[in-house]
Amino acid sequence: MIRRNLAWILLGLSLVLNIFFVGGFVYAKHFGSPWAHGHAPWQQRVDARWADELRLDPDQQRTFRQAFREMRQRNAPRVRELAQLREQLTAEMGKDKLDFAAIDPLLERVSALRLDIQKEGLHAAEQVAATLRPEQRAKFRDVMIARTFPGRPGKRRPPDERPQ
Repeated sequence: MIRRNLAWILLGLSLVLNIFFVGGFVYAKHFGSPWAHGHAPWQQRVDARWADELRLDPDQQRTFRQAFREMRQRNAPRVRELAQLREQLTAEMGKDKLDFAAIDPLLERVSALRLDIQKEGLHAAEQVAATLRPEQRAKFRDVMIARTFPGRPGKRRPPDERPQ
């Protein structure tokens, strides 16, 4: 008798566990606060890397985190709008015939949003740079340039000087 009921018990247990798993996923995705202290794990790693590279003291680390947290909050509506625009662009590009009258304004808005996000980033960087010591500020600017424009600076020639 137990063997016959064991399959039903295991099936019921499996269903309950699956329901809790899916429910937890839906809750975390739509309703829950996924990370403590408002920092995503990747953001904590980025903050730690900057703090290590620039040898920031605790006060400077707080200023750094605060400036970039505020920047991310100000940019959140722009990022959400960018996601919506990407969906619209994807839908437009999936059509048999591209409608440039619809695509061009979307691309222009994407460009404007990206420009605003970059400006916010530079303002936040300048806010942080003002609190750094001169040697830290020089390193900060070098790292910002290297990350903004990857590659070795000064190694590329302008197009008119390149061999044909």
